[in-house]
Amino acid sequence: MIYKKKNDNVFDCDWIGYLHAAKISSTDKGMPLGKVISVFDYTLNIKTNCNELLVVSMSKVRSPINMNILSVPDGDDSYAKGFKGIVEYGSEIKKENDNEIVVGGQISLQLTKSRVFKNYLRRKRPSLACLIRFKNASNKILDTLMKQSKRGCLLNPDITTRGVLYKFLREIEKYRKIQQDDKKFARLVASSLLQLCGRGPGFTPSGDDFISGYCVLFNYLSQSLGFTKLNPSDKGIVHLTTWISFMLMRYYERCIVDEQIQTMINSLADGNFEKYVSSLVQISYRGHTSGIDIATGMTAALYTIIDRTSGTDLLKEFIAISPR
Repeated sequence: MIYKKKNDNVFDCDWIGYLHAAKISSTDKGMPLGKVISVFDYTLNIKTNCNELLVVSMSKVRSPINMNILSVPDGDDSYAKGFKGIVEYGSEIKKENDNEIVVGGQISLQLTKSRVFKNYLRRKRPSLACLIRFKNASNKILDTLMKQSKRGCLLNPDITTRGVLYKFLREIEKYRKIQQDDKKFARLVASSLLQLCGRGPGFTPSGDDFISGYCVLFNYLSQSLGFTKLNPSDKGIVHLTTWISFMLMRYYERCIVDEQIQTMINSLADGNFEKYVSSLVQISYRGHTSGIDIATGMTAALYTIIDRTSGTDLLKEFIAISPR
């Protein structure tokens, strides 16, 4: 529901991600929570006082870092442009009272009906038998990636990203064969990932999106297979890209991701490669290239893990379709 009250733009908040819910609840009335650092039609990005990213979104896709507000009603021309023209860059977000947050005095977010969204990643971790099912479906997964690729993504690069994916995959294939120590392997992979950071056009560069996808799936599987996790955000990459993109990579490393990404990851625990493929297609429609680059990173990590645990050569198939 959206309505006007006292000349303010007032929105009902449907969901608040768990990463911010407790902080918002414990903040005293009248105290600031952060500032708006970017404004899009249906999204506000806010840097909180705790140096976290809060995304106020009209999207229905829930996330631990989101505040999902109910979408603009069809036919309401007065709000056709969403946040643009209403909220200004640098606007302060403040807790007005227990049931209301205001953004720069321009909009009001009503919390009365809000619910908390939490991660629902499977506690049951995928077995090697589950991963083998994905090995047998590797060609279908790669075919789907290629069909969903868009101009400018790493699988169909522009001049800024040409050869980047190919080089990375070749390095990982080499490390997999010569490095048996898991900690050293993780350090080598993280170092190679740094070469992708900030590469490509867009609000979140293609290289950053790939890093996010690669890290979330690799780290999720590492918990059950006893591998060392990847933490490239600890290597100073905040200076290589935008703060928002850096924070998103950091959340993906920690498996703090939205429900669509969670569904794609959970398909591994179920050994359901059909669900993995359908989720890949759904995610690929995000932004211009963000979704397909995230899905490409996730699949590259999946093949890295399968090759490392099963002695297969799935990365070679990936290298073969990667533009040089």
